Amino acid sequence: MIIDRVFTPGLAQVAYLVADERTGDVSVIDPRRDVQVYLDWANERNLRISAILETHVHADFVSGALELHNATGAPIYSSQLGDQEFDHRRLQDGNRVSVGELILEARWTPGHTPEHIVFLLFDPASSESPQAMFSGDLIFAGEVGRPDLLGATHTERLARQLFQTLTHRIADLPDDLVIYPGHTAGSACGRKIGDAAATTLGAERQFTYAYQFDNEADFVQGIMDEMPAPPPYYPRMKLVNRVGPDPIASLPAGEAMTVDEVSAAVAAGALIVDARDERSFDRAHIRGSFYAGSGVDFVAWVGWRAPYDQPIVLLLDRDEDYQAFQTELHRIGIDAVAGYLDGGIDAWLDRGQPVDRLQALSPEQFQSMLQASDDVVLLDVRSRDEWKLGHIERARNEFAGDISAGAEVETGDAEIVMLTCATGYRSRVAASMLESRGVASLVQLDGGMDAWDAAGLPVAYDR
Repeated sequence: MIIDRVFTPGLAQVAYLVADERTGDVSVIDPRRDVQVYLDWANERNLRISAILETHVHADFVSGALELHNATGAPIYSSQLGDQEFDHRRLQDGNRVSVGELILEARWTPGHTPEHIVFLLFDPASSESPQAMFSGDLIFAGEVGRPDLLGATHTERLARQLFQTLTHRIADLPDDLVIYPGHTAGSACGRKIGDAAATTLGAERQFTYAYQFDNEADFVQGIMDEMPAPPPYYPRMKLVNRVGPDPIASLPAGEAMTVDEVSAAVAAGALIVDARDERSFDRAHIRGSFYAGSGVDFVAWVGWRAPYDQPIVLLLDRDEDYQAFQTELHRIGIDAVAGYLDGGIDAWLDRGQPVDRLQALSPEQFQSMLQASDDVVLLDVRSRDEWKLGHIERARNEFAGDISAGAEVETGDAEIVMLTCATGYRSRVAASMLESRGVASLVQLDGGMDAWDAAGLPVAYDR
């Protein structure tokens, strides 16, 4: 028996491959949209993918179940309550899927979503007890799946179902059962998911806060206490995964675009997404573009902007990275990627096109500017939880995700708008949004609050 995981950075999503080497069969649990990695894994081991399983209708990424089915012919197994509109085999509580001589048993575990199921892995040749649980978004390391992704009208009902699932529906499972979760730290599918690749049910029962409530009413209140808002693209993902996404091969490939072509595309409604590094953005960026810098945070921040009604043009440090960025966008259903600016920012500057620049100040310079004038607005664009750990006096908390999603930010007639976050990345995200709304004279704290704290400068706390 082989259990392997495929981790997708940015989404902090984990798919699993479970193989029976005795028969050559492989099952894939919760695959992402670009499925070649699973095909390669099976081919390298001379195994065949014979089953595709989904724990629930995902909200944070486009499922690859249909794509993998089209590539292999393997059937898709998912909950009978998911209302998916493509061909699949509907699982009820207790139904079993054979993978060679291994068995994956579905157990209905509502709470994160109404249809959610987990899969218990059995190898009858070695034990009658389950050897692992593939928990999807029910249980993570140190966290449970949030129950609010279907909207406020469903949250209390789902929270109550989550309590019943944890305390009754999986109460018979042993403490030493290994849990393989669908996400690790960095996903917004739970409030504060841990880094561990696996955990045990006993560890979660003993240490996770969700198991410490004495009754259902306290659980419902506590589980949603200060829960941050989910990214705005989540509802669209639920719809895409219920209907079934378009095949990747049918999507526009995109192309290298000249300055004139990019200008024309923007005039027609396209959005430029600046995916370069932070220093490149500071030196010069295209007016009206949205910054989502290269690295693991790229796709998450494009998701906060959720530009599904606009074609996308990418601005890159290296043209040859285009396909990798396009693939990341496809993972959250942003399919209308027109292409990239050929030659990058240098080509834009060579044509004399307008750019903006962002000044990054050292902590000492930032403090001096703040002290020198009362006519400034200081925005701390971290999350509320981060803000509570200490912030600069006179700062106002305005989360970068909310700004990206279109929230209004009052800056009045301030002479200067100052920005800070933890490291500087989110300040640039927020700066790009504010600039697109006509806010001028922006400066940001270079290195963010990490640099401020390292410099030993004072912080304030909410009372």
